[in-house]
Amino acid sequence: METSAKGGSMKCIVKDCINQTHEGQFVGELCAPCHKFVTTGNDVHSQDYRNAQRTWVGLTDEDVTLLCNTARTHEQTWGMFVRTIEEKLKEKNA
Repeated sequence: METSAKGGSMKCIVKDCINQTHEGQFVGELCAPCHKFVTTGNDVHSQDYRNAQRTWVGLTDEDVTLLCNTARTHEQTWGMFVRTIEEKLKEKNA
């Protein structure tokens, strides 16, 4: 296993994983926990596993009403309306 990247620290390539090469062992571009999870499915410390365990937070009825009223008031296009919904969901699930 590699312990550092040439030329400085490197982040694990798994989405949302925050492990850096200076913090522990890496296998190629994956931190050891993510590598173990990807190859064996057996490591609960992997960011992949933690991401899979997150509870989805949807929009409440109040959120939907507010978004619809805002869209009507500002005469949004469908694309703008979809992006507004996307932003709200990202905010709730951050």
